[in-house]
Amino acid sequence: MNFRVRPYELNDLTAIAEIEKQCFESPWTYSAFCMEYADKNKHYFVAEADNGEIIGYGGFAHVIDEADIMNIAVKEGYRRQGVAFAILSALLQKAKQLNVHGVTLEVNDLNSAAIALYEKVGFTMSGLRPHYYGWDKPARIYWYYFPEKTEDRSND
Repeated sequence: MNFRVRPYELNDLTAIAEIEKQCFESPWTYSAFCMEYADKNKHYFVAEADNGEIIGYGGFAHVIDEADIMNIAVKEGYRRQGVAFAILSALLQKAKQLNVHGVTLEVNDLNSAAIALYEKVGFTMSGLRPHYYGWDKPARIYWYYFPEKTEDRSND
């Protein structure tokens, strides 16, 4: 399967809201995504199949020197094919361009596929948020820090 990852556009919001409904128990609404789109501190990307179908999305909020990944979701039938990895890579690249020092996210403690992806990329768990996804559903808090730039000390 071929797809590309690109910044989202206004006409992608309906497809994004539909994917959100398929993937989450308490989905964001179309209106919520419209508000995200209007906020210049929010950065979203979509994965678009060769036929133009939006098959996944992800986004983050840029707050001072941090990025908080709000959501990443991939349509059923397109999972485990590198789509989430490609979206996450685009998010990290954009965050790096914005000179953030760290990227954070919360993930359902039971979402083993997402946890494996985040750990593979280099996120490390920093704690738990009890009841984040409901009474018996904690969230794991993860952070990713960009490697520090080291100065050339060859002349010392």
